[in-house]
Amino acid sequence: MIDELNESGFDAAVDGKKLVVVEFYTTTCVHCAAIAPVYEELSRELFEFARFARVNAGTNQALARRFGVMGTPSFVFFCNGRKTGDLVGAIHETILRNQVRDFARHGGECAAKSTPLAWGMDGYG
Repeated sequence: MIDELNESGFDAAVDGKKLVVVEFYTTTCVHCAAIAPVYEELSRELFEFARFARVNAGTNQALARRFGVMGTPSFVFFCNGRKTGDLVGAIHETILRNQVRDFARHGGECAAKSTPLAWGMDGYG
């Protein structure tokens, strides 16, 4: 399940013991529409390791600026309420899948630490 977030509930949604993946998108973004089914599949596949959410960057521009979102789609990863990584643009679905799996695999560290995740991703999921 993918939660739709906005500025009013964003901080509470990403501040928890679980890794959070947030897609910043716009309704006119062709690449956002193309990657949407993959993101939905990942949310079902990895729901126990991470929370998945979306933010419409067109209607939540201040929030997008706050996290340096310059293009869509942008996938931003949060650990204990802090941004810990991102992917931007028309990425291949394998890259998105492997990146999310890398973060999910190390998600236990997110719950156990008060600091963001600190490790090198291998990109193999």
